[in-house]
Amino acid sequence: MTDLAQKVYRGWWVHAGLFICAALVVGSSSYTFGLFVVPVTDELGMSRATISNGYIALLLGVALMSPMVGRLLDKVSARLVIFSGGVTYSAGLLALTLTESNWLLLLIIFIPVAYGYTACGTLAINTVIVRWFRRRRGTALGVMAVSTSTGGFLMAPFTATMIENFDWRNALMINSTIVIVAITLMTLLLVRNRPLGSEAGYDKEFPTSPEDSSSTGQVTTNEEKKWTYGELVSNRNFWLLTLAIGLMLFCDQAMVTAQVPYFQDIGIELSAAALIISCMTASAICGKLLVGYLADRVDLRFVFIAIALVHIALQVLYILQPSYWVLLFFATLFGVAIGGVFPAWSTLLAWLFGTENYGTVLGLMTIITKGMAIVGVRMVGEIYDATGSYIPAFYVFIGAAALSVLLALFLKPPADEKALR
Repeated sequence: MTDLAQKVYRGWWVHAGLFICAALVVGSSSYTFGLFVVPVTDELGMSRATISNGYIALLLGVALMSPMVGRLLDKVSARLVIFSGGVTYSAGLLALTLTESNWLLLLIIFIPVAYGYTACGTLAINTVIVRWFRRRRGTALGVMAVSTSTGGFLMAPFTATMIENFDWRNALMINSTIVIVAITLMTLLLVRNRPLGSEAGYDKEFPTSPEDSSSTGQVTTNEEKKWTYGELVSNRNFWLLTLAIGLMLFCDQAMVTAQVPYFQDIGIELSAAALIISCMTASAICGKLLVGYLADRVDLRFVFIAIALVHIALQVLYILQPSYWVLLFFATLFGVAIGGVFPAWSTLLAWLFGTENYGTVLGLMTIITKGMAIVGVRMVGEIYDATGSYIPAFYVFIGAAALSVLLALFLKPPADEKALR
């Protein structure tokens, strides 16, 4: 292990620890929520609409806590924040098994579960990753983005088996135990806050020659700048990137809830619709890796614009309603862009605002982007209820993705930004 550790850049060991933390926390929450709907509603006598408030409580909690957690990641030990998130998340899952009150269930999800999700999820892991990688930052973020899909792939069937063989309360207790043990081990053994500069391979990862990053446009002159909230809210790049990403999440999160019902509305059986979703999920994983690879080699703005244009193509595909096999083929092909949003966001943010206050910037952005995502989820349902079709919503999504392209075109490298001010 020692010999291997000396040959591999330390950042990849940190990456492995963070990958496991994110996979377990996101995989045991977002990807398993639907598995608890039937058993919880049957036992507690609540409606399907009521239990869906649990997911909304999670999204709201994450949105509101992101600025606080982001600031903590920049001010104190990231290892401590991630560990506290694992403890709080596990305690929250355990607390859910001990109550039958609907309001208390929502409160537990809104506070301890949401805090743990935020402190161990995308916000925290990406904040640490950008500190450890520069030359291969896009690749590292792209691989890290796969952690959530991996977590869903592993935790969803495992949790379903636990529910079937025991019950939903015991399943939550088992997941709680797995999370706290794994995150404790990862934060103790692998996760570190930032490189010291003496690690083997550090010089190759953080080249000092500007030519090494000229092809991607990743100028790093402002990387150590410390941003205040006042500077961020008055910065044009902050709003351009926040709104561009927010519009993409506005589309993506709404489509998560609308795709399967839409497929069924146009005559596709549930099992066949599930195959489309499965193929798109696999394609999204490839998209995360592809975007990460490209982000280290081409202008990041063009990567994001390409993702947005493929989103538009997907909406057009749904509007045209082709035959099943044509739909399956192109939906799988276009699924690449669905997975590319998060690594593109993470890499663009580091390029524009550096790593010194990455958590602060991402935390402030998240409260806005999560709000836009919630609006999208609500809007697609309202449009369907008013028109009896998802087609009008798809036109709205096309407009949103097109607007995100325009916003991305106005993003300027840090040096150019200074000249404009």
